[in-house]
Amino acid sequence: MSDEPESLSAGVVHRLEEEILNGARRPGDRLDERQLAEQFGMSRTPVREALQRLAASGLVVSRGRQGLQVAQMSLADLLDAFSVAAELEALASAQAARRINPMQRERLQAAHIACAEAAAAEDAEAFYSANLVFHELVAAASHNRILQDELRRLTLKISPYRRATTYQPGRMHSSIPEHERVLDAILRGDGQQAAQMMRSHVTLLGEGLSDLLHFLHSSDNQGLLADTA
Repeated sequence: MSDEPESLSAGVVHRLEEEILNGARRPGDRLDERQLAEQFGMSRTPVREALQRLAASGLVVSRGRQGLQVAQMSLADLLDAFSVAAELEALASAQAARRINPMQRERLQAAHIACAEAAAAEDAEAFYSANLVFHELVAAASHNRILQDELRRLTLKISPYRRATTYQPGRMHSSIPEHERVLDAILRGDGQQAAQMMRSHVTLLGEGLSDLLHFLHSSDNQGLLADTA
């Protein structure tokens, strides 16, 4: 019995994380304890504990009278987060090139094909989901649990912004050859090349950064960035 509240709160944490990953909850969205308890069909205690855990991880923040919200990132923090993600994913790619097993090779190839098919169909939602799987499989193939945990935490924070880039004109199609270069290097066992290709794929520089900023300031995405004024 003593494990039940912990398992319930862990379940709420997982469900909220998945909703943030798939875009059902966006930065700035309010998280009401009573409403969540009703949605998940449970008492408010495990929900409260789950929100406390998410707040401790920085994924949820308190806004005083406005209550708890999905955390928004400032522009500076967002750029720093992408630079850290690029290095972590580069490391994962390098280790995956040395450690990937046969089943993971097949899954990674399948994820790449799914991304390509979604891009060809101009299906941004399907591409976003397949792209998440591709990056998760690279991390899993590193067989580095510490790295996977750190990447998971960071991915949760930047996923709403990464999701926004999916809808930039041409971004899906430009991602396919980038994925292909990462995949090819991993399958050849070339860790240095895999890291370099992944770093280039994830890092926001030049026109990619400019386009993302423009997109984040469009009407559909206002509120994703924290107001630092």
